[in-house]
Amino acid sequence: MKIADIPTIANLVHAANPDALVIVDNTMMSPILMNCLSLGADIEFHSATKYLSGHHDLMAGVIAVKDKAVADRIYFIINSIGCGLAPFDSFLLLRGIKTLALRVDRQQSNAIKIAQFLESAGYRVNYPGLDSHPQKALHFSMAKGAGAVLSFTTGDIQKSERIVEATKLWGISVSFGCVNSLISMPCNMSHASIPAEVRKARALPEDLIRLCVGIEDVEDLLDDLKRALAAGEKEQKKVITSPPVSSSSALPSQPLLLATARL
Repeated sequence: MKIADIPTIANLVHAANPDALVIVDNTMMSPILMNCLSLGADIEFHSATKYLSGHHDLMAGVIAVKDKAVADRIYFIINSIGCGLAPFDSFLLLRGIKTLALRVDRQQSNAIKIAQFLESAGYRVNYPGLDSHPQKALHFSMAKGAGAVLSFTTGDIQKSERIVEATKLWGISVSFGCVNSLISMPCNMSHASIPAEVRKARALPEDLIRLCVGIEDVEDLLDDLKRALAAGEKEQKKVITSPPVSSSSALPSQPLLLATARL
């Protein structure tokens, strides 16, 4: 997980071209934890389906703009092509925003405990809330918290697959920001369309597991994760095959009859 230095990027862009617009996707932090416009961005947008809604019961987006002239241009496009949010979807989004602060606080509290557990268990964890993250200071110079999305590697693709498949409370999905916790393997799911050589060049581990932490009781989440990790340690059962029968030794007929009877 790499942290982008938004103020530095914005200053460099505006110095090179004052008319250029710096646009930031702030979905993963939400406005509760980061305000990109105050960091130098001209536009920040959110997939409102995620944290703003919090329940994955609508598809929506939000665009926040610093300059009124730019806002008017964006509004004209939205109004002219008719892609504004429907009334009921607007109601659902406003309802979700009312609990945003409470949800993010609980999700973030759960996430730090889960990240600390995974790190203590010997896994390499990517989460800016940990002291081990190389860009923790940069992150907290811009944000009020570390968020509720983290990832870790196991060192083995098959092991990661067994862990993901063994979870019961964690739902297998590529989304995030919902009240329920989700688990996924990006290289097998959300990033599967990216060629393997490109993923490798961008240092995206094939065994990476992503956790999007919800508001459930953290002990329940940890118990389920511990069981899944234990299942991941177990090797897949090998198929036991009988040794080849030589022509000089014939098998007795009784075991064959019993096997047939079981079938």
